[in-house]
Amino acid sequence: MLMKINTGQATSTSGEFRAGVAACLPTIPGYWSIGFAAGAIGTLSGFTTGQIALLAAALYAGSAQFLFYSLWAAGAEMASVVLSVLLVNLRYLLMSSSMSVFFRDYSTLQKMVSGLLLTDETFGVAVQHGSPQGKISYAWMLGLNVTAWLNWIVACVMGAWLATTLPASLMEGLGFSLVSMFIGLILMMWFASRRKMLETLNIAVAVAITLVCAGSGSLSLVVIVAASLAATLATVLLRTRKGK
Repeated sequence: MLMKINTGQATSTSGEFRAGVAACLPTIPGYWSIGFAAGAIGTLSGFTTGQIALLAAALYAGSAQFLFYSLWAAGAEMASVVLSVLLVNLRYLLMSSSMSVFFRDYSTLQKMVSGLLLTDETFGVAVQHGSPQGKISYAWMLGLNVTAWLNWIVACVMGAWLATTLPASLMEGLGFSLVSMFIGLILMMWFASRRKMLETLNIAVAVAITLVCAGSGSLSLVVIVAASLAATLATVLLRTRKGK
């Protein structure tokens, strides 16, 4: 009888893990498209394929990786790089906090693993899955997270490898992709925003502060401070408007 119970539990856990893998499948094209770009830009920034694979596995955050490559290629100080990546990834604290209601029955180690492998995509899938019953099994979450993690690493490695096969002249011409990528991200967020006036003010304030303070210290730190002040101003204005 005990053997039957253990077998049933193992089967249930395996089934939950496979269900998590299946839930991740619709998001994989997104990981591959962005991962290819991240790997290619990493190569353009002077990193080897092995280094890009290690960064993809350890950092595991698309926006943070793009930021890391661009700052490193620009010769930014290490403190600026670390602080910038930390600020970009702060949103995962909020995501993990909101997911904690589903993790009440997890052990400390299980909570750490689930939180460390959380991304924007897996967060959205997990919340949609767990909201009706108010809980998520660890096996399901592990299947979801591990599938996304492995696909991200493979996509970054493939992008890095393909970038190394390009001619040197073309590689040099693609250097502007670091700048154009961030311009594209800003425009994409601006067009998707329902508060375009506020977004425009935010960008304008950040640019103005950067231009005024550009000669007073490290440019990378100035950009971080300018972006933080502009975001703070936009938040205060939004809260004031809602209060009215």
